[in-house]
Amino acid sequence: MYFITGFFVLLFLVSFLRDNRSLWNPALLLLSLLFSYMSIANLFYEAGQKEVHMVFFAGIFLLLPLLVFLSGFFLIYNGFVLLKKEGKSKANYLSLGLGCVILFFFVIMAIRVSDTKGLFYTNHLVNIIFFFLIYSYLIFGFAFAGFLLYSILYLFIPKKKYYDFIIIHGAGLLNGERVTPLLKSRIDKAVEAYHQSLNPNVKIIASGGQGGDEKISEAQAICNYLLEETDVPREAILLEEDSTTTYENLLFSKEMGEKLVASPRFLFVTNDYHVFRTSTYARRIGMKGDGLGCRTAAYYIPSAFIREYIALCVKMRWLFLAFYVLLILALIFSYRGILW
Repeated sequence: MYFITGFFVLLFLVSFLRDNRSLWNPALLLLSLLFSYMSIANLFYEAGQKEVHMVFFAGIFLLLPLLVFLSGFFLIYNGFVLLKKEGKSKANYLSLGLGCVILFFFVIMAIRVSDTKGLFYTNHLVNIIFFFLIYSYLIFGFAFAGFLLYSILYLFIPKKKYYDFIIIHGAGLLNGERVTPLLKSRIDKAVEAYHQSLNPNVKIIASGGQGGDEKISEAQAICNYLLEETDVPREAILLEEDSTTTYENLLFSKEMGEKLVASPRFLFVTNDYHVFRTSTYARRIGMKGDGLGCRTAAYYIPSAFIREYIALCVKMRWLFLAFYVLLILALIFSYRGILW
């Protein structure tokens, strides 16, 4: 137990220090925490503190499921609040949907536990479907927990004070020409970083193209706000007006920066829930730098974070597909001679 714990903790530290933007870090962090928790519990057991050991046991097998169960109700409540405040878009149903999915897990577990007629033992198809559902909950639940914990940790990683460029990621505009409260929070955070920079020649890159329903580009709207509401001089502002996605925000800004400075360092500013996924894009294109998050309205965070998680799952779809291949192989081996 202690050897495995030390192995995962060391592996996480090496991966983290090598590149804190690696997609392996969330999984390694969660494994490190789980094995550390079990190792501490085992230490108390070996020391004869069986009561304390039982508290640890209750925490993992009773308190944790209870918190997950209650989170289902919280997400459903949050979903209705979000729909009321932000309208009925597809993305705004995510919090409500995940809450229902979590509660459905407890429903099927209750059915499984109360199976007095042995349906799951006599009907192999029902049993296979049950294993498929539980397996899905486990792998996606593990990934979500790791992503959540590491995203929070990533926000607290100390940021360097020397950057060549500060990138502000664009967002939708009010009436097609004015910054929204969400975009304003990004700009204000970037201006704060601009004034704290140790580089007197640091530049701000306003990044974002013009949408079909927008009168000006998001970059131009950011620039207008900077000139009207802050003391950032016009010569310190660069416009990147071609990007349409987060990935392009970074890629085009990187290309712009490399034309002006050799081996530049970047600080990209976006909302706190969006920082880690954005950092993985930065790593992908070889961008040197860090992410800085700004605050988001509390009611908006769950849905936005779920959207970030889904986007990362899509990005890592081949890994999840590999896990399902393992499940299929295990089922084929287990039911050989029973169903075929």
